[in-house]
Amino acid sequence: MNQRKDALTDRAKESSTGRFILSTLIFGSVLIILTCYWIISAENRVVWELTDFSIFPTVLFTFFLLATVNLLLKRFFKTISLSETELATTYIMVSVATALAGHDIVRQLVPMMANAAWFATPENEWEDLFFRFLPSWLTIGDRRVLQGYFEGDDNFWQDHYIDAWIIPIFAWSVLVVVLLFVMLCINIIVRKQWIEHEKLSYPLTVMPIELIGNTSKLLSNKLIWLGFGIAFGLEILAGISYLFPVIPALKVKSILRFSDKPWNALGRNSAGIPIYIYPFAIGFGYLMPLDLSLSFWFFYLFWNAQRVFFNTIGWATALGMQNNQRAGAWMGIAALALWMSRKHIKRVVLSAFSAKSDDPLYRVAIFGLILGIVFILIFWYQAGLSPWVAAGYFGIYFILCIGMTRMRAELGPPTHELHGMHPDEIMVSFIGTRPIGMANLTNTTLLSWMAYGYRSHPMPHQLEGFKIGSHFKMNENRLVVAMVVASIVGAVMSIGAHVAIYYKYQFALWGTGEFSRLQSWVVFPRTTNIEEIQHIGFGFVFTILLTILKRGFLWWPLYPVGYAVGWGWAIGWMWFSIFLGWLFKRLLFASGGVKSYRQALPLFLGFIFGQFLAGSLWSLIGVVFEMNVYTLFP
Repeated sequence: MNQRKDALTDRAKESSTGRFILSTLIFGSVLIILTCYWIISAENRVVWELTDFSIFPTVLFTFFLLATVNLLLKRFFKTISLSETELATTYIMVSVATALAGHDIVRQLVPMMANAAWFATPENEWEDLFFRFLPSWLTIGDRRVLQGYFEGDDNFWQDHYIDAWIIPIFAWSVLVVVLLFVMLCINIIVRKQWIEHEKLSYPLTVMPIELIGNTSKLLSNKLIWLGFGIAFGLEILAGISYLFPVIPALKVKSILRFSDKPWNALGRNSAGIPIYIYPFAIGFGYLMPLDLSLSFWFFYLFWNAQRVFFNTIGWATALGMQNNQRAGAWMGIAALALWMSRKHIKRVVLSAFSAKSDDPLYRVAIFGLILGIVFILIFWYQAGLSPWVAAGYFGIYFILCIGMTRMRAELGPPTHELHGMHPDEIMVSFIGTRPIGMANLTNTTLLSWMAYGYRSHPMPHQLEGFKIGSHFKMNENRLVVAMVVASIVGAVMSIGAHVAIYYKYQFALWGTGEFSRLQSWVVFPRTTNIEEIQHIGFGFVFTILLTILKRGFLWWPLYPVGYAVGWGWAIGWMWFSIFLGWLFKRLLFASGGVKSYRQALPLFLGFIFGQFLAGSLWSLIGVVFEMNVYTLFP
């Protein structure tokens, strides 16, 4: 009876437009501002990386506290407590915005506005080679304005600085918002096919759904607190040891190194094989389907075996082409996802152009997608980018994004990354630099932030937002509005805060390599690279083959997603912990079946909560006290 009464109260709250604006949009925007500032300050000043994961530690920390406080409010101050829907919507908003503020998006974008002018020298000849192609309204060319930006100990909030930066900040913010809107339109188109028809598992939505929708039961489980205590204690001890080395921490990280050929090729950059124990990664390994966690550690070893083989036969160039294979794999996953969704997409398009649509959001998505792409093409045409190059660049980019989003929806990898495979690099591999031209290559270099690593990316969070929304039976129109608001607030906050904080602190260290690459393309033009194309093609075909085997034979254990992300930088550190999660799950299934798995699940959720919350706490302490602290990863 009480539960029914609470549900009716929640629905009454949610029906009010004013409450939606106040308790969701405004409250969510405030949380976005606070968490984005936290991420920007922490990752650029006091810790290494917090946003390399599919679920962000700081967001989990924030909503763990918020859900706990909300539980108390429901008991004592019910009128000001948040409903499950309101809490879930703000979670989605903050996740989408944090993806912008994180490691691989705006953090890479802002330096691209300034690096060319600041790092140009007579020796590298950047000014003569490509400065004439840099759009003045997207970059800063005055070194006097940039001195405080690169040297720190200055105040951005001065008229001459604001005047110099305001137009580039505004232009890039508009572009970022439109890009996210295009991604949202794609997600609206595929959401029902991937959520309702194919019934993909969305493993990464389990934690927020449990945390928000089952807070009381979750927090009363003793196994949760056991796992939490172990992981939290290890992380706190490691942080104390970092600050006070006289206090020893448990040694849970080591690297197997090899000096003799061909084994010296093992590991990324031949650095050896990490044997690291991360409680959160053990938890992720336990949450994944058994075959997926198997695929991750198997393909990590597979990639290493490939390096040993290439080193043995002396094929040195192939050692650096794993990313080309993985780019082909990402494209293969996207192509298969779109092919399997082709009938649904056709219905959506026809529905959007019919007099009566079965889902009004389809019309918004189709026309929004068209208008968004047209805007992007016009925007970059004004910047100096040829329409055919812009169409090719963004076509490749969105294909890679769809592949990444499909991975997350289907199997929920704990991280996904693809370095060194920018769309313009793929285009250069196929047709060389001369047909593209230096003006186009200069402009695509300014876009390299979009494809830096594909880790903290908003598009999968948008789609997972629809999955969370379907669980809590949210109003999808309001959910779309909330994600658009999150995109706007997140873009402006992330770009503006990065610029302002860079003036106060000296840490603008990103994005110089892209201009060095551009210099190399100008001085040493490239032709079609058959070897790179072969590796991309092999990755594409091998992914199709793995998919056919997985779908055609129940006994086949390997997912193509493992092949696609198994050689990522972050997976390289996590692979052993994922193996441990797989091993625990395998043993429990063998001994007690599904019942044993479910009974032990809270323990492994506790591992994730414990390490993520402790790591977030250390980063918060570092920001408040302005000091370097221990970071949970790598």
